[in-house]
Amino acid sequence: MADEVVPKFTPGQPRYSPETFAGRLRNIASQLNPFMLLKSDGDVDAAKALLQRHDAGASSASDAELWAAQELCAARVHPDTRENILLPLCFAAYAPMQPPIVLGMLWPGGGALNQAFWQCYNQSYNSAVFFANKNKSSPVSDADAALSFAGSVAASVALGVGCTKLGASMTHPVWGPRVAGWAGFAGCVGAGWASLLLMRRDELANGVNVVDGDGAVRGQSKIAAREGIGKCCAARVVWNIPATGITPVALAAWHATPLCAALPFAPKMAVDTAIITSGIIVGVYGGQALYVQRASIDAAALEPEFQGLAAKDGSPVTSFTYNKGL
Repeated sequence: MADEVVPKFTPGQPRYSPETFAGRLRNIASQLNPFMLLKSDGDVDAAKALLQRHDAGASSASDAELWAAQELCAARVHPDTRENILLPLCFAAYAPMQPPIVLGMLWPGGGALNQAFWQCYNQSYNSAVFFANKNKSSPVSDADAALSFAGSVAASVALGVGCTKLGASMTHPVWGPRVAGWAGFAGCVGAGWASLLLMRRDELANGVNVVDGDGAVRGQSKIAAREGIGKCCAARVVWNIPATGITPVALAAWHATPLCAALPFAPKMAVDTAIITSGIIVGVYGGQALYVQRASIDAAALEPEFQGLAAKDGSPVTSFTYNKGL
């Protein structure tokens, strides 16, 4: 098989075409690659410095080296602040963080207290990841961040547990299983939405930076903020389809096999955890590939102050870009 041809490096643009789902999936796969976590902060800082030298015309690095540097920065550096994201809160850490959470929820004999602990832990982690990777056009005070975090965890846990209990209470022989399945899906989606909206409520209140084709920030738009958060909410729907729709079927098929019945507790639990974690990861990759992170929006769709603006060369600005967050 011939080696892949390395495309010419374009600063700030994704390596693979964002116009197709396959291209967006390849881009998000590099951003969520857990091996990016093995790079040190020094490696990340060196990648940032290399890209800065290239922008200044002072780098002789190859296209492959420049793409590698940009992909590392996409995985470990916040696009608005250019600061390194705390390692466990990078989206690249999301997949490795799932097995302990899944194993904790599956552990037998823990009772309601065990489930409550792991639900709180799971939603706390989700909220922290959403906050770390949100649009950061406006500063958020520690008090507001703490309030949003507490509200996010409480609302998402309540929705997740409430919908699960509703599904479990349905005893009708025909409709019971169907409602239970949809209740689980609704609980997961609702918890994700609650966490997103509460952790990113400052964006809805203040707007997000919109950038013209010259790279200049032309102001903050609440309309762009609503669009970005709406896209993230849509991604959470796709995110949860494999985990709540496909994984239970796969688990049932696995539990019906003679091999599963013959396995001791530990290996069986390991396979269960692997199946559930795989469903979560497939959903996350698919959901995040629905839209590009650096979204584009027409000037005509924004507030009046963004219409009729001129670029550096005097031409009208017809579209802007903004960071929709993850």
